[in-house]
Amino acid sequence: MQNNTYNKKVLLYSGGMDSWLIDKLWKPDIRLYIDMNTRYSKEEMKRLPDDIVIEKLDLSKWEREDKIIPLRNMYLIGIATNYGDEICLGATAGDRVLDKSPVFAELYEELLGYLYQKQHWTEKRTIRINLDYKAYTKTELLKQYIIQGGSINEAFSSSFSCYAPVDGHECWNCKPCFRKFIAFALNGYPFPREVIDMNISYIKREILPLIESGEYGRKREEEEIRQILTLYR
Repeated sequence: MQNNTYNKKVLLYSGGMDSWLIDKLWKPDIRLYIDMNTRYSKEEMKRLPDDIVIEKLDLSKWEREDKIIPLRNMYLIGIATNYGDEICLGATAGDRVLDKSPVFAELYEELLGYLYQKQHWTEKRTIRINLDYKAYTKTELLKQYIIQGGSINEAFSSSFSCYAPVDGHECWNCKPCFRKFIAFALNGYPFPREVIDMNISYIKREILPLIESGEYGRKREEEEIRQILTLYR
């Protein structure tokens, strides 16, 4: 491994709303997309910037029906250490998976510090897993981008967050779509009535029962969802 890889900021990039915005705010040295051969990888890859670094790691065998791949971020961070010492996950306040948690980051940094001791194949390295943007909800993250002069229209059209694309378009009937809708609607994006109705229907059908039962577990997002339901009565 060459020294010029060591002091670089690497963003694990998917082209979804979070990583697209973090790219603009954090300004990484390297954007790394890892093709996991998921059911939505093809749509993601269509939208990747020309200068992005692409690696392949087929994890499709372990993709669950809810699209979760257990331990995914552990694998991705391990690959990302080949490109730099500071690795940023596109994590925001609503992410509950344990491999985007501060405890995970601390433990994995410790493990990587052990593995990257000076030895015959590497110099001593200290890896940092950056979760700074986990302090923000998606709505707040988009607001920061707009405050810094970013275009909400560009952010909307350039990011893609969907588990079940329809003819290359977002379905507005899955969790990533609804969370993107919340963020953009609360920042004033002018959605057509059809998209609004689809998302309100999704919220009432899939999300409100979880909130009312206490299972949703994202207090700040719950407040934003209630704002949306008030906004679009």
